Amino acid sequence: MGQEMIHNGSMSRLITSSFEENGVMKYGLFEEGGGSDTPYSLDWKPLAFDTEEEAEARLAALAAERAREDRAEPFTPEQAELYAESCRWKFAVTYAASAPHEYCVKKWLAEEDRLLYERFVATIRAHAVTGFFYGHKNDYLILGSHYYWFMPLPDNVAADLVNRTTTDHLEYRDGAYYYKR
Repeated sequence: MGQEMIHNGSMSRLITSSFEENGVMKYGLFEEGGGSDTPYSLDWKPLAFDTEEEAEARLAALAAERAREDRAEPFTPEQAELYAESCRWKFAVTYAASAPHEYCVKKWLAEEDRLLYERFVATIRAHAVTGFFYGHKNDYLILGSHYYWFMPLPDNVAADLVNRTTTDHLEYRDGAYYYKR
């Protein structure tokens, strides 16, 4: 059922599907093959709608945003480092003791600055190295004294948040980078 999106890699993707909530038929975006009866969440809000048309419109908007991100030209490493230093980073207070890092959120940016953000995400995708955080695989972009990443996402969802921390928290072993606890 519903609109299916272009699959750009080996990760999951979002699809529309119906579900019942308190006896009322709703439509949501779900990870294909995810086995969850809970809609996918963005900004900690489930992507659930009253009509199939609303769900399909949101899915199309997410796909368009990801397509724009996929078309973005990656920065050179030097340009990427300059861009990263110009961003407004917020310290992740919740993880201060366990995993100190900062983050930058795309929706904080003016529309004209989102292309630069998308170029930065394209740079992470193009030049990342394999890394692990507490057993979870991530792709890290190492620039100067920081490394950058975003959480794994369905293939048809753009990165809405980029994280960074200093390379002091990173070690290379066994052919990959690992977060130092």
